[in-house]
Amino acid sequence: MQAKRILLLMLLIICGVLLLGCAQKQAAVPIATAEPAVQTTPVPTPVPTPAPKPVYGDMLRDGSYDIEVDSSSSMFRPVKAVLTVEEGSMQVCMTMGGQGYGFLYMGTGEEAIQDSEDIYIPFVMDEEGAKTFTVPVEALNVETDCAAWSIRKEKWYDRILVFMSDMLPAEAYIAE
Repeated sequence: MQAKRILLLMLLIICGVLLLGCAQKQAAVPIATAEPAVQTTPVPTPVPTPAPKPVYGDMLRDGSYDIEVDSSSSMFRPVKAVLTVEEGSMQVCMTMGGQGYGFLYMGTGEEAIQDSEDIYIPFVMDEEGAKTFTVPVEALNVETDCAAWSIRKEKWYDRILVFMSDMLPAEAYIAE
């Protein structure tokens, strides 16, 4: 019986020593490698691309062209936009992906509140049941204030739209 106690005591001592040995941190020793240190070349700073120049209606031939519209808001994203040019004036028919807006106003929400409701641009449902808004455009590639009336929240939200010219074919431009 006493031999079992001694054996048990020795096992406890061995376990304790092992636990203490594992708990101690060992100093890291650098390992020499045969390969030289890798040198990294600095990443060049990208050169900003110049903003596209404004394009006005008198610079384009009459016709209809698919374009893209950039928006300052992820909640206002046209899924399709068609630019129509007629005798130097431009308008864009934007097809919206959602149903949340009832009116647009070309300006800020504050200006919309002070202006006549007759100036508000209502939506028109297309043949597929999507809302479209047809808005006047003074120039492409220029930030344009646009306020959108939220049906659910019943208030104006300011947006900045840029009607982009980069999809226009070369034939759309009038040669100078």
